[in-house]
Amino acid sequence: MKRLHAARNAMITCVIAGLLVMGITGIIASAKTKPKLNRKNLELKVGEKKKLQIKNTKKKVKWISNNKKIATVTQRGEVCGKRIGKTKIIARVQKKKYVCRVTVKPKQSPQTSEPIQNQPTVIPQPDVTATQPAAPSPSVQPTSTPLPATAAPVTPTPVPTPNIEQGAAWEAGKKSGTKEDFELYFNPEMKQYTKRQKDMPQGKFKDVTYHSAVVGADREAYVYLPPNYDENKEYPVLYMLHGIGCDRGQWRYMSLNEILSNMINRGELQPLVAVLPSVVPKNGLDQNTFSSDNIGAFTVFEKEFLTDLEPYIQKNYAVSTKRENTGVCGLSMGGMEALRLGFVIKDHFNYIGSFSAAPSLDQSILNLDGWTTTPHTVLLCSGDADSTIGNNPEDYHKRLTENKVDHMWYLYPGGTHEEKVWKNGLVNFLKRSF
Repeated sequence: MKRLHAARNAMITCVIAGLLVMGITGIIASAKTKPKLNRKNLELKVGEKKKLQIKNTKKKVKWISNNKKIATVTQRGEVCGKRIGKTKIIARVQKKKYVCRVTVKPKQSPQTSEPIQNQPTVIPQPDVTATQPAAPSPSVQPTSTPLPATAAPVTPTPVPTPNIEQGAAWEAGKKSGTKEDFELYFNPEMKQYTKRQKDMPQGKFKDVTYHSAVVGADREAYVYLPPNYDENKEYPVLYMLHGIGCDRGQWRYMSLNEILSNMINRGELQPLVAVLPSVVPKNGLDQNTFSSDNIGAFTVFEKEFLTDLEPYIQKNYAVSTKRENTGVCGLSMGGMEALRLGFVIKDHFNYIGSFSAAPSLDQSILNLDGWTTTPHTVLLCSGDADSTIGNNPEDYHKRLTENKVDHMWYLYPGGTHEEKVWKNGLVNFLKRSF
């Protein structure tokens, strides 16, 4: 009897052990196939991009940034550092949430000899028509990149102390190019524009989606509405274009609400509506900044703008349809595109602003042949230490001068391909527009 009990106990023990082994094996197997985030912590520099992904799932992933001013994320999981700081990137798969802690560090100094990460050594050159932009050479992030082969090296100079005074100097501003002219005409105290003023009304952004028949997909844009926006009024409208490799958020998160609202509240700018489209490929940004898909989004944007975007804005917002109340501006690739739209679509824009424009524009369009009106404002600027686009904006300036197109052009002393140049350019442009 004792032997029988012992045998039965041994059998029970073996069965339990087997079940435990099977359970643990199942748990391990389940853990191996369970969806998980490839990184729980991520470090990147300002302007740098890194990819996150959810492994072991074919379900739709929704990506969210807790603070887009510090880091943005595309719906492909590509994280882009915007400002120094810490935030979280959240991935949602149905009801499950996955979190990555992101730390954004200062960008690499342009004076170092170390290579810039995530920058291609060869810029692709797509086959485009004379009115389409060729492959760009700039990076649209606030970083420095190797100087294009066709651009002449530039020597950085110290940024001067602002000493601009309000008044007649702003209204003149036709001189261009020198540091002395920059100080006199183009150097406001930027903190009064970028810092939110207490007890002053602010504008707000609307997150909109419109369908593009040209692209064959729904498109995203931000629409800035001024303080005390009234649907029964008619507002001027400004279209603002980002650089390649970025999206509609690039302009928004450069203190755009503060800049526009402060200028409106102080009477330096009449209330307007600003439209920030995403000029990106049909299926979202390609991880390769200078891919043919990313470039192609800009080559078809003129048609998308006329066919889809502008009609949508005019139908859904209280904006003017008159040329004298319509403007376009942009930075880097968007700066090139702003010039292209401004001069190819004749008599359409009264205000054209181009900041650090990409070297990919057919300069033969920079004239007023066939126009019945003259644009009120055409302004170009760039940093004199911008190794990304070199002297390219000055070449556009020279062509405009040859063609007797009234315009303004200036250099930002010590400025590279960076945010401070673009904010300064925007303020100067708005000061002389609308």
